[in-house]
Amino acid sequence: MDGIHDVGGMDSFRRLPPDQPDDASPFHHEWEGVVQALYLAGLGSGAFHLDRFRYELETHEPEYHLETPYYERWLTAVESLFDEAGVVDREELLERARAIEAGEREVTEETDPERLPELLEGVREVYMSEREGEVGKPAFSEGDRVRVRKEHPSSHTRCPRYVRGCVGEVASYRGVHVFPDANAHGEERAEPLYNVRFDSGELWGEANTDGDGLHIELWEPYLDSV
Repeated sequence: MDGIHDVGGMDSFRRLPPDQPDDASPFHHEWEGVVQALYLAGLGSGAFHLDRFRYELETHEPEYHLETPYYERWLTAVESLFDEAGVVDREELLERARAIEAGEREVTEETDPERLPELLEGVREVYMSEREGEVGKPAFSEGDRVRVRKEHPSSHTRCPRYVRGCVGEVASYRGVHVFPDANAHGEERAEPLYNVRFDSGELWGEANTDGDGLHIELWEPYLDSV
């Protein structure tokens, strides 16, 4: 979908100050690590998968997306998906939050280390998107010139907006992988995946730097032969 999340090639954003990493933690606040853990628990338990999570983030209103901290948006998405999967009830969750804010209830902490191997294996499986023998011969080979279809789906896609309609060259064939556009909506099917190189002039016109290029991994349904 053409949403505010797809900002590649867009102008008018102010410069972002460089982030200063902390050797002790990759997070700025402790709660961000908790959100990351909730996300991984959701993946590992099968409550949702990566493409469904990404699509949930994309449905946020533009103002919310731009004004809300990164991990707060993640938390909103995880809460919605846990509610959808029946893991939590959204109204009950809000009631608990209000009670904690009012000092009527304490924040409890529970651990179950015996489930960790199972969850880690579930996360690994989610990120292993390659499939064997599920489609026929790939349509393109290394060196083929291809044009990205100029489509504007209203649902999830991993095809960046700024590359649509542009011509590139297949740099390599990456095998057969789960197609995220379908998987985000409950249909797991695999499609050939390619690494495609685009000259910067093809993407940016006069703003290009001579000799530069960009490699993007694109699924076969995004591409036409030139």
